[in-house]
Amino acid sequence: MNDLNFDEFRQAISDYVGVDPSEITRETDVYDDLYLDSLGLFGLGSEITETYKLSIPLSLVASISKVGEIFDLLNEKGTPVEE
Repeated sequence: MNDLNFDEFRQAISDYVGVDPSEITRETDVYDDLYLDSLGLFGLGSEITETYKLSIPLSLVASISKVGEIFDLLNEKGTPVEE
């Protein structure tokens, strides 16, 4: 398990989508609330994994719709990327 901070994670998402971080919670829906489509979610996933230098299986991302689910997946299943 990684030791990620949700407030920092929320800020990274805010920077990517242009929504105030205070509007992003664990229950925020990436499609309905952040107005991302599947390509946008893929881009967000790429941005987040690059920011945190963690890799997650893309097959697990396809079924995600909540910010908290992305955070948990990265925190629990993210593996460090070697540079």
